[in-house]
Amino acid sequence: MIPVLALGLASTPVGAQSAPTAPPLAPVDAQTHRGVVDDTWIIAPRRLADATLQAVKNYADEGDIAAGVSLRYGIDHAEWVVADVFIYPAGQGDEPKMLAQAVQDFRESVAFAERQEIYRNVWWGDEAPYTAKLAGGRKQAGRFLPIVFDSQNDMLTSRTYLFYRKMYYVKVRLSTTVDAVDSLSDNADRFIASLLDGIDIVSVGSCGRKLDIVALEPGQSPPSDMADDVSADGYRVALKTTKAGTPAYGAQTAKTMALALKRQVATGCTSLQYNPPLEDDNRTVLHLQFGPDDWGSSAHPAN
Repeated sequence: MIPVLALGLASTPVGAQSAPTAPPLAPVDAQTHRGVVDDTWIIAPRRLADATLQAVKNYADEGDIAAGVSLRYGIDHAEWVVADVFIYPAGQGDEPKMLAQAVQDFRESVAFAERQEIYRNVWWGDEAPYTAKLAGGRKQAGRFLPIVFDSQNDMLTSRTYLFYRKMYYVKVRLSTTVDAVDSLSDNADRFIASLLDGIDIVSVGSCGRKLDIVALEPGQSPPSDMADDVSADGYRVALKTTKAGTPAYGAQTAKTMALALKRQVATGCTSLQYNPPLEDDNRTVLHLQFGPDDWGSSAHPAN
């Protein structure tokens, strides 16, 4: 886990002789945060390559913010398949460990449904690794768990796919009657790839990170790993300073901070100013707002 760090702006000159004597640098986009994650926006397309969004639910509206949100899609030419997607807080950790936790949580949720007699006669198939093949040759590792169970006088079969991305779990469940079981595997790969390509998760907060500023005197070049003045993760930026050691605000500084924001957003969490997209005919935008202690003392949601 990454310990919580209040957003700070550390002035880190390239050379000791260039340390500014003015107050610490403070880029115009910096802001104060309540906690590790203040807000999360889940942006989901209404139309995928082979499916249409039919229903959404934000569990925060019922006081259960830890449950996140759910989406239900209808798959083209397979109306007998129920495609449910659940996106909920996970925390920070290495992918194998987080996926193992997701599997454990899912098994416990099914066991709870059994105790409540929502599911009966549950049969578990073999758990297996699953890799979603995304656009541009990218891949997303996950886990696959099949089950068969009785529910509401029907015998159903369900294939659940679990993924960990951007501090959240994405759980995809495809369900149908047992006599149509082949249709689940026939539709799974395309639907999951389209879904993961289409959904974005953006959190805003301290992110358990500290934004570092490299102060460049006139004529100095940025470090070799920041050729465009921004580190790969967006949490280290190089700003040119005036003779007084204060940031030389202007078009270049604005461009640098915009690039830092873009790269932080790509990791799933930004400490900079983020303007979420508006909901429209092409996408739904679900908002989760957290209290200062909801994610605990590290980047992991409190239970």
